[in-house]
Amino acid sequence: MRARGASARTRRDPDRLLPGDPLDFWRIESLEPPHHLQPRAEMKLPGRAWLRYDAVAVDAFACHLTQTASFEPHGLAGFLYWWTLYPFHRLMFPALLRAVAARAESTPPVPAAP
Repeated sequence: MRARGASARTRRDPDRLLPGDPLDFWRIESLEPPHHLQPRAEMKLPGRAWLRYDAVAVDAFACHLTQTASFEPHGLAGFLYWWTLYPFHRLMFPALLRAVAARAESTPPVPAAP
């Protein structure tokens, strides 16, 4: 139950993501900082959609970041939706991953919690 006036789109902690928190048109389904993040789409879609990010340390200064898009279509409409947008997704998802990497590279590291 939400407090009166609280929005379903409001995060509990503005500085930290927690499972169940909204993030734009996504909701954090699973999270294991700093290695894993999986938001689920909350947009109206003919199916269910997820993005998954996994980071594996390469050395003390670099990591390998993997982005995986998953879609569970509901019926023919979901199947047609995914394959109609597939060419767009082939352009959008790599650009999104580059933007995430660029932002990570330009952001100072966050100290580990004690």
